Amino acid sequence: MSRQEIVCATANPGKVAEIAELLPEGWVLLPRPLTVGDIVEDAGTLVGNARLKARAILTATGKAAVADDTGLEVVALAGAPGVDTATYAGPGCSDSDNRSKLLAALSGVDNRSARFVTVVLVAWPDGSETIVEGVCTGRIAEAERGSRGFGFDPLFIPDDGDGRTFAEMTAAEKNAVSHRGRAFRALAAELAGSPTA
Repeated sequence: MSRQEIVCATANPGKVAEIAELLPEGWVLLPRPLTVGDIVEDAGTLVGNARLKARAILTATGKAAVADDTGLEVVALAGAPGVDTATYAGPGCSDSDNRSKLLAALSGVDNRSARFVTVVLVAWPDGSETIVEGVCTGRIAEAERGSRGFGFDPLFIPDDGDGRTFAEMTAAEKNAVSHRGRAFRALAAELAGSPTA
């Protein structure tokens, strides 16, 4: 199979590493160009935000670009933080700020059910798109556990796991059950069957 290049829209090193691991053989993930500035994610939906990011990278590079957007939907919070997951505690907040706010919001709450949803979108130079989704159901822990991963990983306990949070799992263990793993495996299946592969 010939080498196929796809540019990654995210600058988050944790995400880049996960995505690179999940692409099918023959596909090479190129880093986001340093010349691309911040992309305003104001579409209001996960698909819309992924499209904004992928199209910005495609425009900058002329190459196929892959972007994802993920939302954590907590049942007791009516689906929040949802599309605002990355900035739950406000603009410029840290992952730790977001986790602290979520724990405070769920203080004394019995129903800690939640799910992660990842939408992955590839913008192709011919104007077409490939869109896939991955979902992982689980619950929010009472306190942070584990040191791996990023974002809400120290708080999220997947239903398909063994009681550990994502942050207590190895990357391979997390990828096997995670929303992002499922979404990118779906993308890998699409790419493997694509006429450009």
